[in-house]
Amino acid sequence: MKFVELAKFDSRLEAEAIGHALDQYDIPFLVQSAGVGMFGMGMVGKSPVPVSLCVPDNRLDQVKELLSCFAEPLGEGEEPPGGND
Repeated sequence: MKFVELAKFDSRLEAEAIGHALDQYDIPFLVQSAGVGMFGMGMVGKSPVPVSLCVPDNRLDQVKELLSCFAEPLGEGEEPPGGND
């Protein structure tokens, strides 16, 4: 199974919250970051590096449709609202 990036987040908590919203549809997800675990598993708050949420490539369109009800996908190079506060 090949995973592809769905979105980037400022924290592991945000990425996992969105990922677990997919549990009810039996869609697996993977949270990746060069910094995840850098300060231990108990780190809470903004990560010093972006955190990626990845889903299977064959489910990407389905996931985008499921999540479109509360989050619009960002365009290429577009920053999230409130990006670098």
